[in-house]
Amino acid sequence: MNPTPGHLPGRNDPCHCGSGRKYKHCCARVESFADPFEHMSLLMYVLQQLPRTELRKLPLAGLDLEEVGHIGDQWRRGGRAADAEALLERVFAEPDRLDGRAQFAFDVLADCYDVLGHPKKKERLIERIGQARDRTLRSAALHRRITILADRGERAEAWRLFGEAQRHEPGNPMLATLELTMLMGEKKFDRMRERGQFWIARLARDREHDYGDLIDKIRELVSDPVSISLKYDAAERPGLAQLRSLLAVMPPVACHYELERAEDEAELVPTPALAVLEAQWHDLTQVAKPDLTNLDAGDPDAWERLAPGIPWLADHPLAWQSFEVLDDLALAVQDTDLMAGAESLLEPLLARTQALLRATIEQNDGGDCAIPWGFVANRPALRLLVALYYLRRDQRRADEALALARWMVIGLNPHDNHGLREEYVRLLLERGDADGALAVCDRYPDDAIVGTLFGRPLALFILGRHVDAADALRAAHAGRPNVLPMLVADDPKAPRSDDRWVEVGGKEEAWLYRRAHRALWERAGALPWARGIVVESRRPRRR
Repeated sequence: MNPTPGHLPGRNDPCHCGSGRKYKHCCARVESFADPFEHMSLLMYVLQQLPRTELRKLPLAGLDLEEVGHIGDQWRRGGRAADAEALLERVFAEPDRLDGRAQFAFDVLADCYDVLGHPKKKERLIERIGQARDRTLRSAALHRRITILADRGERAEAWRLFGEAQRHEPGNPMLATLELTMLMGEKKFDRMRERGQFWIARLARDREHDYGDLIDKIRELVSDPVSISLKYDAAERPGLAQLRSLLAVMPPVACHYELERAEDEAELVPTPALAVLEAQWHDLTQVAKPDLTNLDAGDPDAWERLAPGIPWLADHPLAWQSFEVLDDLALAVQDTDLMAGAESLLEPLLARTQALLRATIEQNDGGDCAIPWGFVANRPALRLLVALYYLRRDQRRADEALALARWMVIGLNPHDNHGLREEYVRLLLERGDADGALAVCDRYPDDAIVGTLFGRPLALFILGRHVDAADALRAAHAGRPNVLPMLVADDPKAPRSDDRWVEVGGKEEAWLYRRAHRALWERAGALPWARGIVVESRRPRRR
């Protein structure tokens, strides 16, 4: 999602940065970056001559901070994000001396941290600016915090802070785009259209400002959110529009793999013709593969390296039968900062993978074989199936999600390197199938995954096997002492997130378990029992 607050007001509006200038003479200048020399200034010329070490020591007294922000933005867009970072960090060394004219520079610096992969520096910047004296800067930091929470899936907290932002600065027109973008990220398109009409009416009633351009953009956005977001994305990413067109005319699924068997396991081996095409594809594209079982590689430049392969795909339809090619396409889409349109690109790729793998297994009489993660050649197909599971889960297509989880855990990859058994157990418990959930847990008797570790005692409790349940819960609590206190607490505070990694046994792991499973414990009436185990564990043992 990651909308950059401040890029959508009408060109004749007062700029939100607080300068008092019309937006078309201030922050709107960034929209003209298509011509990099259109706004060339003497200051930019001077700064371009300085090495990065000098930029970090630059005296800022007397400089136009709006212009500094736009210079940093042009550098970021031109591949000089590290230089922009050096320049703009100097601006925010003493935030209490700044006013709203530094707001655009703040947004640009936060974007630079995204490009450079500095999430901790971005978080510290937002915290610092959130305590600044200037109201406009505090509001900008709050908007950024809301966006980060929404991107992390912490939607309840994001909406709570959005309400705070409304109270803090109710007249800020950027609240409109922030709310609509959040709704877009949640795929709540009906609600998005409803709120879009509200904001159009509200902005139109303001006689002091001309919000005509902003109203037009809101009206366009809510008319067809997916298509509009793809249009904006395609304008910045060559090949995106062509990929969307190609996805609409993909050839029918056809098997071009053999299964190379080793007892009850098999490896996917492409036919010679398909292997030749895969080699050509990799000569054109260099998409980074994720570490271990991650579903994305965290590579913001993936699309740039994939784009040369899109026209090639149009001339080589056999390549659509390759798990490698489908995997690279999906990884590039996931690693690219797209808006709501990402799902419309991912879904056909992931659904095709499922159909292609079923066809491959059927044609090779492989129904009795696992396709395990241990074979590197199997990983693209398995990675895409796991991604399809999470997509179906998020779409609330529970039957399809459950079937995918069962196929992966029981059939394709019994070692379950992705930890999908945790999801499978939760889905079974949600359906009241405690026997089924317990059977899955029994397949992994020494499991350390928190969902099955605590799913086992919950299933036993539901089945009325209370002695066994208590023993299992004590063992789980001993292994993960943060989980039960977090689970039974009435209103615990969310711990800080690393954004990418979750510490095994840490408080964030406990928080994520609570968020996904607490309703199951409540429905089973198991929370008072769990609280008793926590109290018992805190009593000093008698010697």
